[in-house]
Amino acid sequence: MNFERFVIESNRIEGILRPPTDIEIEATREFIVRGPAPSIVTVATLALIYAPDKGFLRNQKGMDVRVGSHTPPRGGPNIYRNLVDLLATIEEADPFEFHIAYETLHPFMDGNGRTGRALWAWQMLRHPTKFQMTDLGFLHAFYYQTLSAQR
Repeated sequence: MNFERFVIESNRIEGILRPPTDIEIEATREFIVRGPAPSIVTVATLALIYAPDKGFLRNQKGMDVRVGSHTPPRGGPNIYRNLVDLLATIEEADPFEFHIAYETLHPFMDGNGRTGRALWAWQMLRHPTKFQMTDLGFLHAFYYQTLSAQR
């Protein structure tokens, strides 16, 4: 997997057009290829690497966000608990359903899309017989795999 290309595409989805930093690329590589399932600590660390000024867990009241027409659950301790519960399912969960649940929860003030895509890639690499991570790039692979998962 080309991690630089993955980060470039993931950033572009968010409208971030600058080249990725070496830290972003290395953190993404380490996150995706590490053996154990991602924990709240590893996901929160990645969010802060992607969004150093705003990638905070929304675990306090008042840490509310709006994403287009979607209003995620209100900030507070329930965000922490819900993220822990969701991450506990990552090894068995369908990657597409997991991705939707993660993005719906929107656990961080910023960096959710990029961390969500890293979680998706983590799952893809662990289900090689069911899903294919290819050199086509994130968007291309995600598009076709989403269609296949719905059939």
